[in-house]
Amino acid sequence: MTNHGSGEITYDAMTGLRDWKTFFQDARDKLLKGIHAHVVFIQLLQLKRINRKYNIQVGNELLEDIGSYLRELKEDYTAYRTNNSRFVLLGPECTRQEAESLLEQIRARFQDVWNIDCEGQKHEVLAKVYLIHFFLEPKDTENDLLEKMNHGVNVFLARERKGILFFNDELNADMLHRRYVLNEVRYAVENKTFQAYYQPIYDCARKRFTSAESLIRLVARDGSFLSPGEFIPMAEDNGLIDGISWIMLEKVCEFLGEHPGLPLMTISVNMTGQQILDPTFIWRVEKNLKKYGVDGSRLRIEITERTITEDFAEVRKVMEYLSGEGVHFYMDDFGTGYSNLSSMLSLPFEVIKFDQSLIRMMIDSEKGQRTIGLLTDIMHENDYVVVAEGVETENQVKSAYERNLDRIQGYYYAKPMPGEELVSFLKKCRREEEKILLQERE
Repeated sequence: MTNHGSGEITYDAMTGLRDWKTFFQDARDKLLKGIHAHVVFIQLLQLKRINRKYNIQVGNELLEDIGSYLRELKEDYTAYRTNNSRFVLLGPECTRQEAESLLEQIRARFQDVWNIDCEGQKHEVLAKVYLIHFFLEPKDTENDLLEKMNHGVNVFLARERKGILFFNDELNADMLHRRYVLNEVRYAVENKTFQAYYQPIYDCARKRFTSAESLIRLVARDGSFLSPGEFIPMAEDNGLIDGISWIMLEKVCEFLGEHPGLPLMTISVNMTGQQILDPTFIWRVEKNLKKYGVDGSRLRIEITERTITEDFAEVRKVMEYLSGEGVHFYMDDFGTGYSNLSSMLSLPFEVIKFDQSLIRMMIDSEKGQRTIGLLTDIMHENDYVVVAEGVETENQVKSAYERNLDRIQGYYYAKPMPGEELVSFLKKCRREEEKILLQERE
């Protein structure tokens, strides 16, 4: 096998293959020589499941066998184990056809079982992998190579692939865009440049807007709008979501403090399970309320079903304390998770928000209507207020009324808007209400 690297060669203790440090050394040497080397990235899937199904020793034997296979696969390729479940092959410059032929050979091997002989027992283990390959580019840094590998895995997770992915110009552009978005998110966290938008929620009984949900928005430094659907998952994947939520909590409290006469009873802010379980959570909430002179009864906190399952006892303790201080909780996106209904009903929620998927189901069939009606009755019997989320059409509004849902949130009544626009919107609504009342008196 060819030695391409220079400098100290370091090895993976388990497989005897070269490690990440040496891989990058060797790749850099290729680049310095002007060689557009072929790189194959092998991501082993479900290693934890394999360890659970058999045992860790079987998993280790599998890794050693994979390492031996890759070491002997092709004379002009060098094999590396770069972390627990990742391998890399570094080979010569070649044609795309030659590269893909090698990838097909590797895929065929991983479609067959690995015969593992461990402590006198024989196991047939199927090891699934993602295969990502590309050619080195002159500007590739160590971070670029790692980012290509990670982005390739994300593409596999997001799209159905047949097991082989060539990192082409399109994927590279997509990766650069994600890098741009992530940099903007990091900048916004550091400089608190996120914007709070507010979507009014219509009260069916009072026939007016009585609350609103705060929603995060981000305008990049170049003036472009970045979708929350894009940057929120990236923030979650990169450990930035808590910082974002703390910023939103402060912005909402600041807005409430600046508008004490706002004709809304409450505004809600979304929080993650990790934040609810943060030892400083209650302190942070109380600190912001005090800082901006806001009564706790004006703030609401939205959490999802998933939050409840993370540490039920601790979540309940936090909810009960803050509820006692007037800061009540909404369950967001009800219908998308799998939490235990009895556990949910034992928590001090004020509002249950039916996810828009339930609302759509409500108008799709009679069965859906009966199901939503039954769920609404259960919630009402337990003194919860029910909000219909994502309502966009007149038929959905009509069905919400027929099923006795209490509040409606969605584009049919109002879109999310900046704070000052919300103030103007509510003033306009109030004038229209007064006009109607005057007409009724006459």
